Amino acid sequence: MNLIRILFLWGLSVTSILAEVSLVVSPVEDAPVLRHKPLNPVLSFTLGTSGPARAGTLESVELTLSGTTHPEDIATISLMSGEVPPATTSVTHDQVQPTSTLITLQPMSALPTGVSSFWISITLKDAANLDGLISIAIRRVRVSGQELTPRPLQSVKPLRIGVALRQRGEDNSNSYRIPGLVQTTAGTLLASYDIRYEHCRDLPARIAVGISRSTNGGQTWEPMRIAMNPGSLGAKHQADGIGDAALLVDVKTGRIWLAALWSHGDRGWETSRPGMTPEETGQLLLTYSDDDGRTWAPLRNLTPMVKDPAWRLCFNGPGAGISMQDGTLVFPAMFRSADGGETQGKPFSTILWSKDQGATWTIGSGAKIDTTEAQVVELDDGSLMLNCRDNRGGSRTVMITRDLGKTWSPHPTDRGALPEPVCMASLLRWDHPRYGTLFAFSNPASTTARDQMTIKFSRDQAQTWPEQWHLRYDSRRGAGYSCLAPAGPDHLGVVYEGQCELYFMRIPLADRFR
Repeated sequence: MNLIRILFLWGLSVTSILAEVSLVVSPVEDAPVLRHKPLNPVLSFTLGTSGPARAGTLESVELTLSGTTHPEDIATISLMSGEVPPATTSVTHDQVQPTSTLITLQPMSALPTGVSSFWISITLKDAANLDGLISIAIRRVRVSGQELTPRPLQSVKPLRIGVALRQRGEDNSNSYRIPGLVQTTAGTLLASYDIRYEHCRDLPARIAVGISRSTNGGQTWEPMRIAMNPGSLGAKHQADGIGDAALLVDVKTGRIWLAALWSHGDRGWETSRPGMTPEETGQLLLTYSDDDGRTWAPLRNLTPMVKDPAWRLCFNGPGAGISMQDGTLVFPAMFRSADGGETQGKPFSTILWSKDQGATWTIGSGAKIDTTEAQVVELDDGSLMLNCRDNRGGSRTVMITRDLGKTWSPHPTDRGALPEPVCMASLLRWDHPRYGTLFAFSNPASTTARDQMTIKFSRDQAQTWPEQWHLRYDSRRGAGYSCLAPAGPDHLGVVYEGQCELYFMRIPLADRFR
């Protein structure tokens, strides 16, 4: 009788004796199963064969969906080999439509001598419930009449369900980037983003600002609307770009504001120059909606009102702005300073604010040199916290102003509490009737790469971010931008970037606070 070593890995190794075949199983961790995506890897395994010239046949793979909250939401389960998505070299060996929580795939695939890699993919139905969880495990694998069974069967971490909100190629656009997200006074979720028609790169390029609406907490989304289109500025601007948008809800009036950067010709981040005209420098544009995000007003140029002519560039920080308790509207903002001197065109994060419901706007001073994309929240004492991307890398800059950006001072968490790989992030204050005042922060929780997308919570005015309240929601590498907003009374919504695509998830607060 031949000896077989089975290595079955579920975070731990389980070894038993059968034949000259090794089995290594690796569940996918911290990655959602996405609606509208045809392939969603949920676990992988390898079969290593050695010894006989004829290695054998993979006859069946038995799976269990025990612990899946809504098995009926699964359209198909597939056995694949080759590279995982987005690679196009994968091969389907068998596919089934599940009718129970026990699934058998029967590929009848010949195994070569050596190591063969396989993975299990799930396709969800279009109406799959985003509050559900997917739990899947292998019960046994049958190779040439012999069963390889893990003992004991280890539990695996359930996977959350999300939705691919904007995918590459949809609506004739190459890519989608730069998420914003707000909940309106009517309870509607609005997501904003760059429609990058030609490629995934930044301005200058042919870009418009799109809006998606959801009236049920992100469970379903309406078709895309275009809120800011450079063509509306005139026929000669059809090839221009408007992007890097930020949304803001005026909680007193219900009006929704949308700010973004207009690049005429070659006037993006690197190529804008001192001056005031579109031919010289990028322009800060503003629009608004009074019908809950369905339609948007003609574009208004704020550049003459807020930009110093010596600055190279001035515009909003992407993501979302806030409405203060006294009604002041505040966008995060940034500018590239004047040429020469100590600053040499370096960027500064700041704020842009209005005390007359958006009629006039004022820009603050620079919070700290070499900071850019920021998010802002109001603290209980009425001061504003500006959480900034820092080009020095390593961690976020966190600054405080008590005079609407005239002066700034470092917060105790500045350059220490929140690791980052130099990226945009999201910061949200939520005064929740059950859980109290929550601060939520989302970014790639890494100093080396835009991966490990994580939400952190604070209940002490963003002084600390206890590890027990961290939630890693997607460990895969992407472009790293994200934006948070309430998604109904007890769920936190997040729109974030994959590889030039946008995904949405809703997280129950009860998962963190019990």
